[in-house]
Amino acid sequence: MTQHSTLARRPVRDEETAIDRTQILDCKELWPDPLACPDWPMEYDAPGSSRRYEGERGRRGAESRLEQLGQFLNRGGGKLRVPGEDDRAVEFARIFKREGDIYHRYGVANLSPLGRNMEAQAGLIVEAAHVRGYLRKLDAQEQAQAIADEKRKVADAQARVDGFARMSVEAAAELATLAEAAARHQQRLDDEKAFDRCKAIRQNVRHAHSDAIMAAHRLGLTPPQMPAL
Repeated sequence: MTQHSTLARRPVRDEETAIDRTQILDCKELWPDPLACPDWPMEYDAPGSSRRYEGERGRRGAESRLEQLGQFLNRGGGKLRVPGEDDRAVEFARIFKREGDIYHRYGVANLSPLGRNMEAQAGLIVEAAHVRGYLRKLDAQEQAQAIADEKRKVADAQARVDGFARMSVEAAAELATLAEAAARHQQRLDDEKAFDRCKAIRQNVRHAHSDAIMAAHRLGLTPPQMPAL
């Protein structure tokens, strides 16, 4: 059997999967506390050097930069997967060594490229870990803000409920002290209404009496007497 025929009979496999090299360094291990990760982009001034980031910032800028770093580090086709511990150990041993403080600005100690030929690649991997750490920090901040907002809403609602309870007690006590005066005032209002109604009744009867007198004269009858009102 020829080699060609042997290759032809090999089963067709799905696309090869490769590790996502932007995750060779685990941001959770570098910064266990998400808030300890320095903000991105990393900018600094140093004697004889400076660094300023001119691109988009915030979450969108970080996501865009991470995608760009992925294009640099994950060359070739195939699907990407999160590297396991063994994958990370192999890649780490190939690229880094546990010494030096070249990445001290990131708050990372005992880490440096294995050699000069690895400096550029190592720098991209560290930056990718930093961007991922920053995105994780944003997630933690947003989650903390959401929790704080919810607590504030709950506290505000409880304050309104408690305030109403206090107001109800105070209102009941004040109403009790004003009840007698309110009753007197209501009596005055009722008396005024009664007085006005009596006045209106008398006026209506007088007007009706005048009409009745005129009608009685036309009929030749004795006019009715005005009642004692």
